[in-house]
Amino acid sequence: MLAILRQSVLSLLALVFIGLSGAALADTSPIGIALDQRVIDLTNTLDAETTTHLKDQLAALEQRKGAQVAVLLVPTTGGASLEDYANRLFRAWKLGRKDVNDGILLVVAKEDRKVRIEVGYGLEGTVTDLLAHRIIEEHITPAFRQGDYAEGVSQGVNDLVLLVDGGDLPALAGPGFAPEAIAVLLAFIFGAIGGVLMAAGKLGWRRALIATVALTVLLVVFAGGREWPVYLLLLPLTLLIGGATFGALWMARTVFYCVLGLLAYIVVLVVTNRFVEVNFIHWLAFPLLGLVVLGMYLILFVIMKAAWKKSRAGFIARLLAAVAVYVAAGLVADAGRDGWLLAVPIASFVALIIFGKAGSGSGSSSGGGSRSSSSGSSSSSSSGGGGSSGGGGASGSW
Repeated sequence: MLAILRQSVLSLLALVFIGLSGAALADTSPIGIALDQRVIDLTNTLDAETTTHLKDQLAALEQRKGAQVAVLLVPTTGGASLEDYANRLFRAWKLGRKDVNDGILLVVAKEDRKVRIEVGYGLEGTVTDLLAHRIIEEHITPAFRQGDYAEGVSQGVNDLVLLVDGGDLPALAGPGFAPEAIAVLLAFIFGAIGGVLMAAGKLGWRRALIATVALTVLLVVFAGGREWPVYLLLLPLTLLIGGATFGALWMARTVFYCVLGLLAYIVVLVVTNRFVEVNFIHWLAFPLLGLVVLGMYLILFVIMKAAWKKSRAGFIARLLAAVAVYVAAGLVADAGRDGWLLAVPIASFVALIIFGKAGSGSGSSSGGGSRSSSSGSSSSSSSGGGGSSGGGGASGSW
């Protein structure tokens, strides 16, 4: 049992490390935040009514034309040129649709008294450098000089929306999935069902093999296309992966039902997203991370309980060592209450290692016993996959 728990701990730690590393690599924007809204005001300049109106206006534009327009107000670019700052941010946020690059970024550096309109490749013929310059000089900066930032930003957005609406852009892709993707998904689902039935002793391997061949043929016909030979190899592999995964999960019922619950939650999010825009980062990644952390602490509790039963003196010694690590981490951080909060995960990680070693001696016998006894909103936005800009647009100051 403890050997399985140790493997689970290592797996959970690896998932957390990969997730945090991916988040760190993904967020390379100059302001250090993700594109989760169409209007981001870090200066607290725009009033709530103006911000809401701009978000709704830009969301409606994206629904009509597919183009993504984002507005950012920052205090300063920190010494970097506004052109370089806007271009790096544009690429980091990947504004616009992939292969269309129909994104626009309006950046206002309030304390620097500078403004720029960065235009993606796909809109350079619609929002030319000259037009962008005229929007800045005739509508945005005059309002800024009078201290009316809400009017200046609103005028600039109105002009950009008008130009994009009059531009010739590729039509929006229709809703739904390609038949090939549906075929692969169905193969995984059917494979999962077959794996559970085989693990439960309800389906023999001969019938499973016949069903695999029949499903492969049917799904290849459904997918169609000129690449059908590829799916003739891919679909049986997908069936096998689904069957092996859920067949193994069936042997650990608690984990199996937890996985089913997670999949049901994801399906609910996908269905909800068709009616109301859902921020998957907030509603999926954060809850998953919370579950991982909760799972790690449950595992730590089980390991500590086993260590207590094995040797109370050893348990107390290891507990004191974990507390000492917590105190040392809190003192080293020297950041007040935040420092002591930061010390909690550090001490918890050390405790996993300390108490995990405590149960290593009894891991094989416990594992043997377990084997013998066993026969789970409209204001948000996201990247469109574009982000290619050759520096087209215009800058200005006031």
